[in-house]
Amino acid sequence: MSDLLSVAPFHRSLDYHAKRHNVLASNIANVNTPGFRPKELLRVEAEELKTTLPLVRTEHEHFNVGGFGEVHGMTVVPDESNIGGLDGNNVSLEREMSKLEANDMRFQTAAKIVSRHLGMLRYAANDGGSGG
Repeated sequence: MSDLLSVAPFHRSLDYHAKRHNVLASNIANVNTPGFRPKELLRVEAEELKTTLPLVRTEHEHFNVGGFGEVHGMTVVPDESNIGGLDGNNVSLEREMSKLEANDMRFQTAAKIVSRHLGMLRYAANDGGSGG
């Protein structure tokens, strides 16, 4: 069972990089939007998330938010690392594309690790046979 748990950080990494891809793609899509400020996805420790994002279920139809921080541990924040242009937009297309490429490489690496781990589990589940 401990082998099954060892791949869990890579599953979380896949979630993080997939969500970060969406944030970075949104920044790129808004490169010409006046006043747009780029955003960044940060990992947040569970204890810090509990104190900074008090989520409350106000309606029965709303999703249950209990345990959100421990599961997701991510938050979108403004990225103020670039100086704004004349139109107030401070998205640097080159920088965002570079971040997107680096994020993709990290996602692909984590995906390969998870895939190989699952292959080893499949091999073990088939008692070392081909499974066919």
